[in-house]
Amino acid sequence: MAYIIRRLQPTDAAALYRLRQSPGVVRNTLQQPFQSLAATQAFLDNYSETSHALVACTDDGELVGCGGLHPSGHSPRRRHAALFFLFVRDDWQGKGVGSALLRAVLDYADNWLDLKRIELDAVHDNHGAIALYERFGFRHEGVSRGFNLREGVYEDAVLMARLRFREGELGAPRGESPDQAGERMPAGSAFSLRHAEPGDAAGMAALMAYDSTYGNTLQLPYPSPAIWQKRLAKHGGTVLVACDEGGTIIGHCGAWAPSDNPRVAHIIGVGITVSPAWQGRGVGSALLSAMVQQVRDYQPYRRMELTAFAGNTPAIALYRKLGFQQEALLTGYAYQAGQYRDCVQMSLWLK
Repeated sequence: MAYIIRRLQPTDAAALYRLRQSPGVVRNTLQQPFQSLAATQAFLDNYSETSHALVACTDDGELVGCGGLHPSGHSPRRRHAALFFLFVRDDWQGKGVGSALLRAVLDYADNWLDLKRIELDAVHDNHGAIALYERFGFRHEGVSRGFNLREGVYEDAVLMARLRFREGELGAPRGESPDQAGERMPAGSAFSLRHAEPGDAAGMAALMAYDSTYGNTLQLPYPSPAIWQKRLAKHGGTVLVACDEGGTIIGHCGAWAPSDNPRVAHIIGVGITVSPAWQGRGVGSALLSAMVQQVRDYQPYRRMELTAFAGNTPAIALYRKLGFQQEALLTGYAYQAGQYRDCVQMSLWLK
């Protein structure tokens, strides 16, 4: 059956509202039942220019499916990747709507956006959708444990990606950075932990000025204290810092909720950096242990997750020591030192 594919428009609010409330859509995506038509209209009126949504319509204009791409985070080092989404109305599933939308979205991604990596997550028992993605070249990368709250149960999600890297663009895992070879602090050197304050912006920027700190995160070189000032002032999560005896910041650990969607409200992300001179001296272990304890004992989150470059073996070893388990190998996940490199996704179940 042929469908008309066009861009999603603000005038589609009522049709999108009905589509998103289909029982099968609610069950197999991150949608909520009993949504508001007014909220759907506001969502479309303010739809981000960096997201791209297409709809499938019948010959008489009936909207029966929606699919598209969202940016994979805000870092420029991930601008080659996008998150794919797809909804098909229950009574139109199995009639080629998903295939038509997926084909159109991939053409858009390849020929007009030049995206290298299209990624998605699918509920583990949504076998029809998983088979569809496999037919269009998506491959399995791993499983996120307890990712999606559905009907009172935390369900696993299958992580998949469709890759389009050109020859030479994918790099091997990067080993130790040059600035890690400098003089290190003696073992047993004293340091202390505290919560970050807005006045720590200059210290945070100085910490992130090393290749081995910004390079192994999604940050950019030449960090600005002004940017860190804004981040610390508006940060919605928890940021801990480690300081030496003189009060200089030598490491930090941040935890934040990656989404405001209620169905993944049990997830908290975490990231950590340590100054090259203090790496291997227990700073990272102390920071991450303190963060895990604080979140486990005093916050409602159940799943803590992170990504690490596959070549950052000391960090991966630390995460494993503290109980994190590797869930997926994400091919070409982020840009690092001139090439797209693999990352591992890891998680810790807190409760």
